[in-house]
Amino acid sequence: MLVSTSYATKMQYQSKHKADPTKITDIFDGTHYHSLQEMFITIGAEELPTWCFSDPCNIALGLSADGFGPFKHRTKTAWPIILFNYNLPPKEHFLKQNIISIGVVPGPKKPCDFNSFLWPLVQELLWLEIGVSAFDVITKDIFFLHAYLIIVFGDIPAISMMMCIKGHNAISPCCMCTIKGVHIPSLQVMTHYVPLCRNGFPDSQEQYNPCAFPLRNHTSFMEQAMEVQYAPTNVDYEGLATKYGIKGLPLLSTLSSLSFPVSFPYNFMHLIWTNLIPNQNQPPHPSPRCHKITSRNIPPFG
Repeated sequence: MLVSTSYATKMQYQSKHKADPTKITDIFDGTHYHSLQEMFITIGAEELPTWCFSDPCNIALGLSADGFGPFKHRTKTAWPIILFNYNLPPKEHFLKQNIISIGVVPGPKKPCDFNSFLWPLVQELLWLEIGVSAFDVITKDIFFLHAYLIIVFGDIPAISMMMCIKGHNAISPCCMCTIKGVHIPSLQVMTHYVPLCRNGFPDSQEQYNPCAFPLRNHTSFMEQAMEVQYAPTNVDYEGLATKYGIKGLPLLSTLSSLSFPVSFPYNFMHLIWTNLIPNQNQPPHPSPRCHKITSRNIPPFG
């Protein structure tokens, strides 16, 4: 892209973007990007003598992975891994011709160890954090190119695999906070729910304020992940993984440009466009059959 005059010109968007503290117009208005501008690059335990986005040619990348059914009978899945170049203008971020295709994790089921498939990509991203020699067609000069992965997104199962967390069916289901799920004693299925009001659950004394959730932060997340990763026995491992909702150290944590869980936002498409928006068109009163299903002896959810 940098040896193409048209692409190199478009990629100056990031360095020319002027942030307005009263508006969010692009990813470069976010707090995570601004925090990276004041942070030195760290590779392992070594801190490099340069900070992120100190050069206007530095590139911001986004990673996306999701499962899809390549055939009509959706019993088989595959998992593409793709990168997005945020240095391009917002209208061109997600155009097909600008997508950087890394590869596809083969099916037929979801991968058991997603880190093993991310390993070649993370190796190259570490090299890009350190810097690689590149040619700038605009200045006609050789320079040290740095690129940083600053955001990772996908649906909840994909994010769970990349963050090495148990996901939405766990006792600690949330990647953003430490809210605990509860089980309804009257139901035989071991499904956990996360109501704010716990009055109907005799074994739970916790109450949650939606305006003040117990949020996770990068430091605590990594400490808990390391505690799980290096648990001395399998029993300790299972107990800690259940307690924290974390299955171990995510490979992506080796990149200093990512912050757990801030760099892994919830998927807006699934939560809003395919869930809340369609629900607005539902009839105000359920059908008799729906009423019969939803009126079982279930404790109040508040």
